[in-house]
Amino acid sequence: MRLLNGVVFRLMVLGLCIVLFASPVSAGKDDKAVKDDKAVKTEKVETKDAPKGNVAVVNGVAITQDDFDRELMGIEEQSANRGEKLDDARLAEIKKRILEKLIDGELLYQESQKMGIKVEDSVVDEQFAKFKAQFPNTEEFNKELVKVKLTEASLKSQIQQVTAIQQLIDKEFIQKITVSEEEVKAFFETHLKSRIEQNLKQEKIQTEVTSYLDKLKEKAKVERNLH
Repeated sequence: MRLLNGVVFRLMVLGLCIVLFASPVSAGKDDKAVKDDKAVKTEKVETKDAPKGNVAVVNGVAITQDDFDRELMGIEEQSANRGEKLDDARLAEIKKRILEKLIDGELLYQESQKMGIKVEDSVVDEQFAKFKAQFPNTEEFNKELVKVKLTEASLKSQIQQVTAIQQLIDKEFIQKITVSEEEVKAFFETHLKSRIEQNLKQEKIQTEVTSYLDKLKEKAKVERNLH
C-alpha cells in the first residue's frame, strides 16, 4: 500500500482543506477549469525573497521545498497511474497551482490560530493511529514517512494544522451558510432539469423504438443462421 495514493493522507500532510470548498489540484483539469480557478484567488504572497530551500514565506512562515515536492509527487503518481504524461506546459501550470494551494492552506491555518482554535492531542493521536493502521506493519509505515520526508512528529503537526483549518471552516462557513429552497429550485432548473428531461426522453425513445421493432418483426420473415 502506498500512503501517498490516499487523498486523505495527502490532505493531512499538506495542511490543506481547500478541497472542502474548492476543487483540488488535478493534472487532468481542462483549460476552462484552470482559468476559472485563477479567477478566484486568496491573497497572493510575495515569494521572491524566500530563503533558499523554501518555495514561499507567508507572514514570516516558510513553506518548504519538501512541502511542495510532496504534493507534486502525489500528482505525478496519480497521472502515471492513469497513463497520462505531463508535458512542460501542464507541469508548469500544476506547479503554480500547488504553490497557491500551499499558500492558501498556510493563510487559513494562521487565521485559525488568530481565532484561538486549539486541537486536542487526543484528536491528533486518533487520526495518526488511523493513518498508521493503513499499513501492514510499522516498518512499512516508517518507510513511507522517510520517502515523503516526514517524521511521526511532523506528521502529527500536519494533522493538527489541517484539523484546525477544518474547525475554522466549520465555524466560519459551514455553520453559517444555508441554502434556501428557492436556491435549490433555481439550481435544479439551471443545471439538472434539462439533463433529466433529456435522459427521460432517451429512455422513452428507446422504449418506443423497441416496441416498433417488435411489431416489424411480427410481420417480417426473418431467417437466422447463426450457429
